[in-house]
Amino acid sequence: MWIGRLGRLFEGRRGPLSAAVLAFVLASPALRAGLIVDDYFHRMILLHMGPWGHDSSPMRDLFGFVPTRLAGWMRDVGYVPWWADPAIHIDLGRPLTALTHVLDYALWPNAPGLQQLHSLLWFALGVGLVAALYRKVQGRGAVAGMAALLFAVEDAHVVSAGWIANRNALLCLVCGIVTLLLHLEWRRTGATRALLLALVALAAGLGCGEAALGAVAYLAAWQLSCEEGGWWRRLAPLAPYAVEVVVWRVLYVFSGYGVRGSTLYVDPVANPALFAGALAERWPLLVAAQWFKLPANAWILLPRSTQLAASALGAGLALGVAAVLWELLREARLARFWALGMAASIVPVCGAFPMDRLLAFAGVGAFGLMAMLLESSGVWPWRPSAGTGWRRRAAQVLLVLHGPVAASLMVTGASLLPLLNSLARTGAAEAPRGPGVRGQTFVFVNGNDFPVVYTHIIRTADRESAPRRIVLLSPLSASRVRREDARTLVIAPERGFLPDPWDRLMASPTRRFSAGETIERPDFVAEVRSVTGDSRPLEVAFRFRRPLEDPRLRWLYCVDGRVRDFPLPGQGGSVAVTASPLIR
Repeated sequence: MWIGRLGRLFEGRRGPLSAAVLAFVLASPALRAGLIVDDYFHRMILLHMGPWGHDSSPMRDLFGFVPTRLAGWMRDVGYVPWWADPAIHIDLGRPLTALTHVLDYALWPNAPGLQQLHSLLWFALGVGLVAALYRKVQGRGAVAGMAALLFAVEDAHVVSAGWIANRNALLCLVCGIVTLLLHLEWRRTGATRALLLALVALAAGLGCGEAALGAVAYLAAWQLSCEEGGWWRRLAPLAPYAVEVVVWRVLYVFSGYGVRGSTLYVDPVANPALFAGALAERWPLLVAAQWFKLPANAWILLPRSTQLAASALGAGLALGVAAVLWELLREARLARFWALGMAASIVPVCGAFPMDRLLAFAGVGAFGLMAMLLESSGVWPWRPSAGTGWRRRAAQVLLVLHGPVAASLMVTGASLLPLLNSLARTGAAEAPRGPGVRGQTFVFVNGNDFPVVYTHIIRTADRESAPRRIVLLSPLSASRVRREDARTLVIAPERGFLPDPWDRLMASPTRRFSAGETIERPDFVAEVRSVTGDSRPLEVAFRFRRPLEDPRLRWLYCVDGRVRDFPLPGQGGSVAVTASPLIR
């Protein structure tokens, strides 16, 4: 079995290098992926294109998706839909990650393949450091080798490795693992220098992204599981890191970073009650995604009832993992360390909607634990033993799932990364072109944030003719569009507005609409005529400031996953719009 031969290689002194090379090779098809979704947004800012790019500082604003200081302009141009919370604010502080993108655009601004190579090198470094951590914790041998191998072929890393805009996850992993290695050195030798360097590494990680908090989870797990003495003696060494995290958070908020009014992200400090609900729903789903490859990437596309069912399934699978590991957790401190670190590292990433790319830190603990399980169960491809029972069979399934299956999915996923761009590029590719569009407002009668907003972003980033503004009136579900007079359209979706999670990325999870409420935009005023039982708009009248036939308004809609000209009905007439898939 090929995994057995590789395992022997990973046991050796060059195991970390072998892991890094293998991960790089498997992810290398991503070098052909090109720019994907947020990469266009970054390009617009880094090259100072369009009004947003001209008014933005790459170091400050590269991850400012809806910063308060630009929110008014973003509403006017259509980047923020009419149903968004008036106080919406999505601004993430990742200046050190932004610095690496600034470097890309200083050296090779028009070579996305080289930018992806830059990311893949960080990915390989991260995998090599994780393999070194396994050797430091487990010692040189089969467990460390198997854990490194499984981490190197994990397909959940594909998006982080190949999507340029997600480089922050790789940088957080690198800085976080360096922090852990230095902390272990400090605890072993007592050298103050190691502690100071660990604090520097953690500070760098937090400067790269919020996901670096996953390293803090492993610091706490080590102190709780593997240190000797009473609670105070074990927890006291965490004090410097706790102070650093508090200082980072204060500076983060003081600098204007944070999240509010969005379903896309939930700030655990600013909205702890909402985060508690997200944690209860997302944590078991991400655990199941890590251990059983439950497709977390599909979560945002599922109806709400199916999302809750998936979380319930995830909770059941998480209990199954606990049952398989129970004996090992009782007997081995290191098993408790990996398990506690894995479980706690998932907590901070539950502030974002579930995706496989959130599992980098979770995988560190999961594969350390899985390698210990494989050894204790006698499932050793290159060191067979006589282990029997249901735990052995479960371990065999996990080995196949996270060995050959994962490696195959990693190569496939890296090759298919451009598909992530299909949704965002639909509007940019199919909406009207030409110099005349610069003075027009593109009015999408139905649609989604991605194809609509990215029509403007991608056109701007590609130096093409972008419309003056974009407008999204209603979601992709089936609806009746009625023309009331020369300037007014009334839209009544069958299931109301914002029926599905993918429609609510820019909507507040707590906002309640009321009949008679009006929302003003440069081209129209939206009046909520009626609402659903859960206070979503049911019927909305859009009164435009000029006749609907005015050539400055270009009417579009999504049908069968395509963008087409919308047939405006005559006064008193109506058009039935069928539900449309997100992409063809």
